[in-house]
Amino acid sequence: MSSESGKVRIRVAGILIRGNRLLLIAHKKNNEVYWLLPGGGVDYGESLHEALRREFEEELNVAIDVKDLVLVSDSIDPSGKRHVVNICFLCNYLGGDFVLGEDKRLHDFKFFSTEELSDITIFPPINNELVDIIKGKIHGRYIGKLWR
Repeated sequence: MSSESGKVRIRVAGILIRGNRLLLIAHKKNNEVYWLLPGGGVDYGESLHEALRREFEEELNVAIDVKDLVLVSDSIDPSGKRHVVNICFLCNYLGGDFVLGEDKRLHDFKFFSTEELSDITIFPPINNELVDIIKGKIHGRYIGKLWR
């Protein structure tokens, strides 16, 4: 099944951990708040690392160093309207003041403890995998097809 546009969207995401707490960014759509790893789409001709650094700058006004690939998943809508490949990298904070970007979908950002991650809506639904990453249990793993 293909999407309406017939294309797969590539989304890079950054896993930034400070003091055993994971940075997530909230989006608000139709008065519903959900959480994502910071990141976004990859532009044609842009490397995955370049795209991720650009997204952190746009969404949070911070510079990062992109490290190891830790998680890959597909988000495929059963109706065939969307197919996103999520590619997640560990990141190190380099500098800048955390300030929410101007995109109207951006709602908030927060560093979450492992305990807090089980109680929030994250897209794709990788709450358990993120806990394992914080604990150092996952590295370079494809977790398959997810949709929620």
